[in-house]
Amino acid sequence: MSQDRENYITEQRLHIRQKVIDAIAETMDLYGATPSSGQLYGIMFFENSPMTLDEMKVRMNMSKSNMSYAVRSLVESQMVKKLEEKQDRKELYLAEVDFFLAFQNFFTLKLQREINVMTEAISKALLELTEIIIDEHITDQERNLALQDLYKLRHGQTYYEWLQKFVDALKRGEYFKDFS
Repeated sequence: MSQDRENYITEQRLHIRQKVIDAIAETMDLYGATPSSGQLYGIMFFENSPMTLDEMKVRMNMSKSNMSYAVRSLVESQMVKKLEEKQDRKELYLAEVDFFLAFQNFFTLKLQREINVMTEAISKALLELTEIIIDEHITDQERNLALQDLYKLRHGQTYYEWLQKFVDALKRGEYFKDFS
């Protein structure tokens, strides 16, 4: 194969790769991750070896503080792993390339956080509403409004109980059994 043809194929492959990286960044943005975190994950996804922060900084053309934030958020969401070994005393990071596992890690963390925040808020609200409802000095209109709120929140509580079961099954990998 001629050198020109080989260069052309390399350019095409890199162009295709960049389109996928851009799509990863766009979709991660839909789920609350910054576009730069999505870009970084996409770049790391195609790397065949771990990367240092300095290597990421050069590839992304980002400041060190922005790069550190992006890496930290990817590590927290378990889409990137901080490795035990180091390269020239520098931390090494590796992307999770199994989309099923990346999905599982990312969404179980996000959904579990939502469940925890909302269940605590609903539980407190149910107690407080119950106190209002049983207050003997409350008007019938206020009691009825509090009862309506109580009913809505109990429905919300049922939803979060269901969501917890979904997250537990997701953590166990039940939805991916046919793909492993």
